[in-house]
Amino acid sequence: MLSNMIYLEKKDLITDAFERFIDESSKDDETVLDNAEERAIALVKTMIGSRYNVALIFDETTPIINEMLVQIISRIVLYRVIKRNAARKVPTDYKEDYDEAIKWLNDIATGKTPLAGLPLPEDENGDPTNSKSLWGNNSNSDFYI
Repeated sequence: MLSNMIYLEKKDLITDAFERFIDESSKDDETVLDNAEERAIALVKTMIGSRYNVALIFDETTPIINEMLVQIISRIVLYRVIKRNAARKVPTDYKEDYDEAIKWLNDIATGKTPLAGLPLPEDENGDPTNSKSLWGNNSNSDFYI
């Protein structure tokens, strides 16, 4: 069932949820997990694409696995899959995990939490485009507001 998932394995999902919940929420459509992962990866790419080379990280044949990203993506996938249940109610702990994953993703996107070992975006010459240098002038020698 998980053969098309490119970044997660079933064990990653089972770490945070009972296998039965995952199977019950996706038994009527085998593409549910694949689609949920695809959307979660799209969200992650959008959020961290200016800081990391997401084309290399999420390459379909040889993705660069980062455990923090695995945890974030699996929590987003689980929330979306469990949300499909018949009652449409998501247990509070899944919602809290989802919210925490989004917070971590925001922290990564703003640079507050760097992900070591992941490739930086490059220009056409292969030079990093994610410079840590800041340029500007905040001086106000006359102290005017």
